[in-house]
Amino acid sequence: MTLEAHPPPLSVDVAASLKLSASCLRTLGDDLFWIEGRPELGGARVVMRASVLGAAQVISPPGLSLSSRVHEYGGGALCVLATSGQATIIGVRSSDQAIVAFAPDAAEATVVACEPDTAFGDLSPGPIGCVVAVRERHLDDGVVRDIVLIELAAGRIHQLVAGRDFFSDPRVHADGRFAWCAWDHPSMPWDASEVWAGRLVPAGDSFALERPTLVAGGQEQPASSPVHRDDGSLVLVHERDDRAQLWQWSSDRGLVQVSRGSGEVGQPLWILGTTSVAIARGDGDLVCIERSGGRSVVARLEGADLVELPCVRGSVEEIATTTSGVAVLGTGDEHLGYVAWLDEGIEGWQALGPLVPGPVSTATPVTVEADDGREVHGLLYPPRGGGDRPPPVVVFCHGGPTGQALGGLNPLIEALTSRGMSVLAANYAGSTGFGASYRHRLDGRWGLADVDDCVALLSGLAERGLVDADRAAIRGTSAGGFTALLGLATGAFRGAVSWYGVADLVTLAQSTHDFEAHYLDRLVGPLPEAIAVYEQRSPVNRVGEMAGAALLLQGLDDPVVPPDQAAAMASALQANGHEVELVEFPGESHGFRRLETLVAAFGAEVSFYERHLGVEVAPDSIQSQ
Repeated sequence: MTLEAHPPPLSVDVAASLKLSASCLRTLGDDLFWIEGRPELGGARVVMRASVLGAAQVISPPGLSLSSRVHEYGGGALCVLATSGQATIIGVRSSDQAIVAFAPDAAEATVVACEPDTAFGDLSPGPIGCVVAVRERHLDDGVVRDIVLIELAAGRIHQLVAGRDFFSDPRVHADGRFAWCAWDHPSMPWDASEVWAGRLVPAGDSFALERPTLVAGGQEQPASSPVHRDDGSLVLVHERDDRAQLWQWSSDRGLVQVSRGSGEVGQPLWILGTTSVAIARGDGDLVCIERSGGRSVVARLEGADLVELPCVRGSVEEIATTTSGVAVLGTGDEHLGYVAWLDEGIEGWQALGPLVPGPVSTATPVTVEADDGREVHGLLYPPRGGGDRPPPVVVFCHGGPTGQALGGLNPLIEALTSRGMSVLAANYAGSTGFGASYRHRLDGRWGLADVDDCVALLSGLAERGLVDADRAAIRGTSAGGFTALLGLATGAFRGAVSWYGVADLVTLAQSTHDFEAHYLDRLVGPLPEAIAVYEQRSPVNRVGEMAGAALLLQGLDDPVVPPDQAAAMASALQANGHEVELVEFPGESHGFRRLETLVAAFGAEVSFYERHLGVEVAPDSIQSQ
């Protein structure tokens, strides 16, 4: 076996320590605030603050971690208010879902409100002295959600909107205008969410909602991300004619489309509190996140066109209004994360997290045409260094499956490309960012169309000499793990790695949490009518068709994909003579957060590829960096 030339690889312990999770961008004046996950603190999520002239600092009390459990995936666990000219942070405490308040750099937080068996998320400023939030209560007869107003001084909770299965985006303007989103089972938000508008008026010691009006949305025409303008109108993201674009509504003019970009605005609502639209300088320009061709950029509305603004190369994940313009949070091509202040260009920006040692691999969008003429999209990360033949390749399958692979620095990808492997991040059928018709290609065909597209990408790039199809593996997280495991049934891959992946569709449908209780109705079919399809598509029932090894990584406290799935898959593979390794992590949920877990998972995965893809790394080149 020939040792291919490449620079010293990134050690797995360093790669694991570089994992950064930043979300929930909020602003006060020109100061930026966000939540940042820290693997070295056991996965605790701290609050960060940055100003244009100062470095980012942790400002939350020691030992406090903020996260929401609404929909299990959470989101929106942070809100920032101005109190006597100073910032007051309102958050959702991870341990018990209590609403807490604290000043920056305070020694401890004060509990504002706490209810048993209740979670809060999507916090947003309300009338003076109040916040609004999505509340989720787990009662004896099921899960109930509503939008509530919380008085910070008294801790009283008042219901504002109820009667729907799901809510998101409660947004209050200073003049009392109120907007929110709602949808019901069996739909997911990207299929049927609605934007509503009304007005909050004082009513005794609380507020009442007047004139609730359906603005936009519904089945096959979802609407989301409402933002108030000072002129009385409401801006939102609305999907019609295949693409999600910016629309504007007012009580006198109704609903009007205002952008006609070639990409898509916004993102699927997996996580509450994400922000995709901002209005610069009060009632100024409309600025949004636009996704196209595997990229996620900041775009400003000019006429009906969305024009990309200069920003840090990579992917933009959240956007928010500041005093002087807008701010963004994202992942850079050469940085684990960044925040930036934008006006006409980059006014200032700060990298988040430590620097990755050495050169990095950046993604190139790729498209192949399958045998039936369909286009399939992906991102290709080339290996560092070179060799005398096409490199081995690992196909990455994103979660969801209603999600998207976007460019940006990924420590695990760097660990692989620094070892001479290429990484192909697949945007298979069902992915967002390519229009509704591309997303709906997965309807009824999950486990078929996604797998076919991964094989088509691999084959197409191998024909161009960019990767070695004879040395290919496939991996994925959650729903991506399902796709990866089924990839072994195609004969195209030497091995598959699944992080908390779906193995049995029947038991998943019976045990999954309420948010996704009917997700499979569209992806596979309704039960019980489609029970035979569920059984036939499940990887645990396809092991007789599979060829190649498998590595299964699973958290034992996972409420989304229960650990029984991985255990059953491992047993079935072993019974059929396959090489399989199951690594279980006590205390980990759906998404690994602890540093020791990430080190073990990264190490197991990198070693798996080195063994099965014929990758040799000189022992003296593996260094702790």
